[in-house]
Amino acid sequence: MQTTQIYYAPASQIRWKQVWSLIALDVAIVISWIAYHKYQPNLLQQFGFKQFAFQLAIVQGIILFLTPPIAGLIADRIRQRSKERLPVINVGINVVSMVFMAVAFTIFVNPTGWITAIFPLMIVLWLVSMNIFHSPAISMVEVFVPVDRLPLVVALLAVVTGLAEATEPIISDVIDFFGAPITFAAGGALVFLTGWLLQKSTQAMEGEPPPSTDPSVPAVVSKLWLVFLLGLGLGAATAFFFNVAPALADAKLPFLAANKIKGNFFVSLLIAGSALLTFPMSWLATKQGTVRMATLGFVGVFTLMGLMYFLSGGILVEASFFLYPFAFSTIAVTALPIAFSNISQAQKVLGVGLFFSGVELVNSIIEVLQAAG
Repeated sequence: MQTTQIYYAPASQIRWKQVWSLIALDVAIVISWIAYHKYQPNLLQQFGFKQFAFQLAIVQGIILFLTPPIAGLIADRIRQRSKERLPVINVGINVVSMVFMAVAFTIFVNPTGWITAIFPLMIVLWLVSMNIFHSPAISMVEVFVPVDRLPLVVALLAVVTGLAEATEPIISDVIDFFGAPITFAAGGALVFLTGWLLQKSTQAMEGEPPPSTDPSVPAVVSKLWLVFLLGLGLGAATAFFFNVAPALADAKLPFLAANKIKGNFFVSLLIAGSALLTFPMSWLATKQGTVRMATLGFVGVFTLMGLMYFLSGGILVEASFFLYPFAFSTIAVTALPIAFSNISQAQKVLGVGLFFSGVELVNSIIEVLQAAG
């Protein structure tokens, strides 16, 4: 892939072509990750590494935590020298695509002997490369979108990504229908194609002048600790919603059992509702202020989490379940824009990487505990 110099969007203009190409890439990442994650136990069983699931979960958690900021630091240094952010993205996309194809071929031929010994290395390489380009890619939102329009675009990203995540229950059926080799080959091709579309869409911006800088506006001083905490808070709320709430719903909502509704199905409906709420919440964030709405959202999320977890039942717990999507959608559309506003230009991708490290930390801990059990 070629690289090109790109500049920021004009003050009131959203680069929709570039935004959609970025969203397409993010959807490809989500679908590829789900496919790998759902089929991982089968892969470990097929190649004789099932007994190392716990160790792999630990390695996976470390990679998800450390790779995004390291990749961001590298991307920032490259950008300062060449004004480009795409080289790191392109390298990651190419490696991910090749590893996906290699996994597909390996599953197809089902080799024995020493070749199977390198399979864990292939998984680790795939995890690293997948996380090398995710943060630099997402950081390009600020290239395509003015700061005051970020909540709207982040809401759109949340909705589309949420729809992609909704495919998780059927991914196993898709793999069984088409076969693992075809599914993984398609995943590699999808990541490569969407990455190519992102690169082509940014070429249209080549040669445009960068915006003028107002000398009266002070430069942003990075608050990386705040950026990490924002990601950690969003990650905790997400992990609770996806991994903890279904079991709590089964245990504490008697109307579900009375109507023979499973907790995971009920929470899936709440998650879908939170996705639909992102647009009105982004509009409120624009009108009322992103920081104010984020503060209300985080206070609401952690208050409702406490009520759902510590109370044994009753109307307060039931109300908490139905209010949670409102609070969750609020932080989903405000956390990343606030993170952007607290990162200097020199550390933009590093900051985004730290944000996603925080997002992944809680979920990684939960997966390690599940693997240990």
